[in-house]
Amino acid sequence: MFQRMNWILVPGNNHKENIIPAYKDIKKLWDKWNIRSFVLLSLFLQIFLLFTASLRKRTTNKWVTFTIWSAYLMADWAASFAAGLVFDSEEKYNSGTGKVDDTGLLLVLWAPFLLLMVGGQDRITSFAVQDNELWLRHLIWLILQLSTTGFVFIQSIHQNRLWIPTLLLLLAGTIKYAERTIALYLASSNSFGISVLKDPKIGPNYNYERLQRLYSHYKKSNVPVQFVLSEERESKIAKYERVFGRLSESKLLQYAHRFANMYKGLIVNFMFSSGQHEESRDFFSRRTAEQTLRILEIELNIFYDLLHTKVVVVNSKLGKFVRGISFGLVVAALSLFHKEDKYGLKSFDVKLTYILFFGVLGLDVVTHLLWMFSDWSTVSSFSKYAKYFPLAKIQSIIFDILLDLRMPRWKERRTKAATQKDRRLEIIASTPIIFKRWSETLSQFNFIECCWGETGSESEFRSMITKILKFMHIKDFIDQTKNDIRQTCYVIAQPLTKKLWEFIFEELLEKSGNAGDREEAKRISSARGEWVLENFDFINDFDSRILMANVKNVTYDESILLWHIATELCYNDPHDRCHYCDYRDFSKCLSEYMIYLLYQQPSLMSEVSGIAKQRFRDTWAEAQRFFKQRARGRGTRDKKDCVRKLREETYVKDNPSSSALFDACTLAKELIKLDEQKWEVMSKVWVELLSYAASRSRGNAHVQQLSRGGELLTFVWLLMAHFGLRESWVGTRVSARLTVDI
Repeated sequence: MFQRMNWILVPGNNHKENIIPAYKDIKKLWDKWNIRSFVLLSLFLQIFLLFTASLRKRTTNKWVTFTIWSAYLMADWAASFAAGLVFDSEEKYNSGTGKVDDTGLLLVLWAPFLLLMVGGQDRITSFAVQDNELWLRHLIWLILQLSTTGFVFIQSIHQNRLWIPTLLLLLAGTIKYAERTIALYLASSNSFGISVLKDPKIGPNYNYERLQRLYSHYKKSNVPVQFVLSEERESKIAKYERVFGRLSESKLLQYAHRFANMYKGLIVNFMFSSGQHEESRDFFSRRTAEQTLRILEIELNIFYDLLHTKVVVVNSKLGKFVRGISFGLVVAALSLFHKEDKYGLKSFDVKLTYILFFGVLGLDVVTHLLWMFSDWSTVSSFSKYAKYFPLAKIQSIIFDILLDLRMPRWKERRTKAATQKDRRLEIIASTPIIFKRWSETLSQFNFIECCWGETGSESEFRSMITKILKFMHIKDFIDQTKNDIRQTCYVIAQPLTKKLWEFIFEELLEKSGNAGDREEAKRISSARGEWVLENFDFINDFDSRILMANVKNVTYDESILLWHIATELCYNDPHDRCHYCDYRDFSKCLSEYMIYLLYQQPSLMSEVSGIAKQRFRDTWAEAQRFFKQRARGRGTRDKKDCVRKLREETYVKDNPSSSALFDACTLAKELIKLDEQKWEVMSKVWVELLSYAASRSRGNAHVQQLSRGGELLTFVWLLMAHFGLRESWVGTRVSARLTVDI
C-alpha cells in the first residue's frame, strides 16, 4: 500500500539545504482510500454505538462516557465528511474523458448509505438533554445533506445503470434521518411539555349562570336555599387497585410503565393532583423497598429512552409502518444490485458495497431485536396473542427470562476494618453491567481525608512559581484547575447497600404517612433536619437547640458542610461504643455522598448550593492551616490523632471567613453527648438533607444524570413524588350545587 518515500533537496537560507518529504505518494494514497476509509469508519462507529450506547447509563466511569461521546460526535462528522468527499470526487469519475472506469457508479451508490448512517442509531439520538433543543439544526442538515446527495444522483443519472437501487437507498436514508430529527423534536422541552398535557376540561362552574338564576328564583319565593361544594375525582383514579403481596417481574414492569406515563411530567416540573398522589402513595406503601427500587429503575429507564432514543417514533403505528418500508427499500436495493452486472467494477469496491448493505440491514435487525425484548415490550401485549401465534408465545418466554436476568442482584461482602474481628457482612448491589439499569453506586468524597492528603510544606521553588503565576494573572485559573483535579482524585464509588436503601425507603414512607394534606406535605418536604429533631425522642432531657440551630439557622450548603465534618469527627472517635451500628454506616455513607453532590454535581444542587464554593475553599484553607500548624508541625503523622485534636480543642472564630470548621467542631461535641443515640439522629438528619435536595432539584437536572450512570438522589426525587412529598400539588376540583330545604 505504502510506496517508497522520495526525498528532494530544497535550497534554504544561508546556503543551507532543508530535507522535506515528497507528498505526491501521500496524496495519491489519500485520493485512492479517503472515501473508502471514511465509509468504513462511519459503519464501524454505528456498530460501536449500537452495542455501547446504553453503557453510559450503567456506569459512572468517565472514560466510558468520554469514549461514547467521542464516537457519537465522530459518527456524524465522518458520515458528513465522506458525503463531501463523494460530492467532490463525483465530477472526476463522470467527466466523460474515456479513461474512467465505473468506480463513480459505486461512489454515487455509497452516498445514500452515508445518509442512512447520519440518521444515527435508535438507541442514541442525543447524547445530552441539551442536544434535543438542536432539532432545528438537524432539520436544516437533513435538507442540506439530502440536497447534496440528490445533486450527485441527478448529475449521474444519465449514465448510471445503478440508478434504481441508488434511488431506493436515497428514500430509505431520508426516512432514517427524518426519524432522528422527529425524535429530537419530540424530546425537546417545548414539545415534550406539550405532549404530557392532558385534554382541556371545562371548569366546574360552566353552569354558573343557570345556578344564579335558580338561586334568585328561590330567594324571591322565600324558599331556603344554599350552595354546597363537593370534591370531584377523576374517573380513572376513582378506584384504587389495592395490590398486596409480592408481584412478579412482569407485573412490576407493567406498573412501572403505568406510573412512568403518569409522572413523566416531572421532567418538565409539572404539578399533579392530590388524587394521583393518593393512588401512587397507596400502591408504593404496600411494596417492599426492593420491589420499589425495581419499579423506580424501570421508570427512570423509560424517562431516559423518551429523551435519548427513537422509542416514541419507532413504537408509534406510523413509525412501525415507515420503518418496515425503509427496511424493505434496502432489501430491494440489495436484490437489484446483486442481479446487476458487475463488469468494470473493482472487486474491492463491490465487496465494500456488500459490506455496507449487510451492515445496514444487520444494524436494523439487531436494533429491532433489542427493542423487541426491551422494557417497552410488555408481557401483556405478548400474552394477548400468545395462544394464537406460537412466535408470540416464544417471545413472551424469552422476555420473562430476560426480566429475571435484569433483576437487581445482591451479594455479601466483608466491611473494611482495622482488624478481622471488626469486619462485618453487608449486602451490596452487584448486578452484572450488561443487565444493569443504572450504576448502582454512590460516589463518596471525604473532606477531612482530602485536606489531610493535600497538606504539605511548600518549597521555595514552588513559592516562586506561585508568585510568577500570580503576576501573570493566571494563578486563579491554575488553582481552580488543580482543586478540581485534586478533589476528583479523592472521589470513589461505593456500591449501594441494601440496608441503606431500605432505611431511606422506611424514612420517606413514615413521612408520607404524616403528609395527609398539601400543607403538611410541603412542610415535611421543606424540612432540612428540623422535622427529625422536633419529633425525635431524646434521652435524659437532651437540649437539642444547638443541633436545631445547625439546620434551621444556617444555609443549606453550610448545613451540609457542618454535618459532614461533624460526622467525620464522631466517626473517628476512639471512645465511640457504636462501631457495629448500622446507623453509623448510614451516616458515614450519606455524609460523603452529600458533600460529593454539593461540590462535584453543581447542576443537581444549583437550587440549594448558595455560596458553597467559597465556603468550601475557606473551610479547606482553615483545615489545612490546622493540620500544618497544630498537627504536623508538632510531629504528629497519624490522621486519627489529628482529628482527635481537631475535635477536642476549643476555637474562637475571629475573622470574617465563611469557614464552617469551628462550628462543625462544636456540633460534633454536642452530638457526642447523645452517646449511642447520636448515630440514629445523624442518619435521620442526613436522609432529610438528602430528600430536601431531591425535592428542590429541577427535573431536567435529574434526567440529565440518567445518561451518566444515574444518582441515588434521582431515585429519592422520584420516590418522594410517588409518596406525595412535594410542594407542588394541584388540589381536587370543586363543583357547586344547590340544595333546597323543604
